[in-house]
Amino acid sequence: MYSNSHLSQKVRNIIEKDYIGLSEDTLVAEAAKAMQKKDVSSVLVTNKNSNEPVGIVTERDILYRVVAENMGPFKVPLKEIMSSPLISIDEESSVADAISLMRRKRIRRLAVKKTEGKIIGTITLMSIIGNVPSNSIDLADIELPSNVVGTEATKIICPYCHSEFKDKA
Repeated sequence: MYSNSHLSQKVRNIIEKDYIGLSEDTLVAEAAKAMQKKDVSSVLVTNKNSNEPVGIVTERDILYRVVAENMGPFKVPLKEIMSSPLISIDEESSVADAISLMRRKRIRRLAVKKTEGKIIGTITLMSIIGNVPSNSIDLADIELPSNVVGTEATKIICPYCHSEFKDKA
């Protein structure tokens, strides 16, 4: 079971501060090299004039929107494949709020901002799960609406991959 102490902890406690910000005009190939060098799975895309984050590009975006579409990574700028607007959460929000927002938006990562709005890092579903002792986690309890947990549901659908299960086990 995912304990309430994990769900109530602040996002700031598990933030990944080592993120990359690249201009929207940066080519996909350059972004991929930067991601490899820093061992990260996404980059925040910044407006070329204001340098403010406006979107995000993930490894999956590069694979699906560039490679699978046979677009040239040395020709395509990040602004053409980024997900925008950038969805963020306040560092003072709870982990439960982050999970809920990811679920509603069907995403796996969020930009984390200070109360005044400055982006200070990212949080991923994996960083949330990775910070929980493995013997205390039950993803079905995290993801299911509270009125379903503990009841006999005929069908449970994963909010991320949309796989169907007959019960939470």
